[in-house]
Amino acid sequence: MSRIVDISIGEIEVIALRDGEAAVPADVLLNLSEDDAATIAADENNSLSQTNINAHLIRSGDRVMLVDAGARELFGPTCGFLIDALAEAGVSPGDVTDLFFTHLHPDHVAGALTPEGGAVFENAALKVVDAERSFWTDESFDAVEVNGADWAGLAQAVLSAYANQVESITSDGELMPGVTVVSIPGHTPGHVGFRVDSDSQSMIHLGDIMHVPVMQLIDPRVATVFDIDGEAALASRIRMLDMVSADQLLCTSSHMLSPKFAHIERASTGYAVVQ
Repeated sequence: MSRIVDISIGEIEVIALRDGEAAVPADVLLNLSEDDAATIAADENNSLSQTNINAHLIRSGDRVMLVDAGARELFGPTCGFLIDALAEAGVSPGDVTDLFFTHLHPDHVAGALTPEGGAVFENAALKVVDAERSFWTDESFDAVEVNGADWAGLAQAVLSAYANQVESITSDGELMPGVTVVSIPGHTPGHVGFRVDSDSQSMIHLGDIMHVPVMQLIDPRVATVFDIDGEAALASRIRMLDMVSADQLLCTSSHMLSPKFAHIERASTGYAVVQ
């Protein structure tokens, strides 16, 4: 089965790269109905809480930008296939000219490091939003499993491996001509997506506003323990889903299932993918 989906937005090529897939356990999901919680707890392969871990590749002119880098082996044997996906797209690690992180959570940055702690993408300039970089390097973290010292240590290790290549950018900055950062606060302090505009065509990447799209489109109040500011994350989720619905804007995300690129519309009290 292919790990890539390739589209063109005007003169800019965008490729979704599937690093892996998993079912999110009930104990990390918030605001579930009793029935949904029971279904997820009873079946680790349930259809409700399925998620994909996606990176994205943007090619324009002589630029090859990788957005996020997958989870490597940290999330088990069903994840960590970013290099395979890149190869399917005809790209080797040395071809990547730019590396951009939507945020510094493990499933977005681990694949940028070798097991020995070196840089996988040795020729890439690393772009990180300044608020995100500051949070993971300047704060003190407790020894907890989620958003704790281990996650901060991994973020810091990635920044250290690319130390001479790191470029801090603003949450509304330009990544390359036609590709701009989109601020989506809440999941992490500097959490962002990106937008592509070329030849009167547009697409937006929604970051991590959804981890389990099946449930969170039906009921956006469903959340995860991974959000650092849950209230702000919910507000961002509603704002972004309202925007792409109203503007009929093609979208993708870090945890989109299939299709990887889709339109979303309002449906009852939630939203739905347009078929």
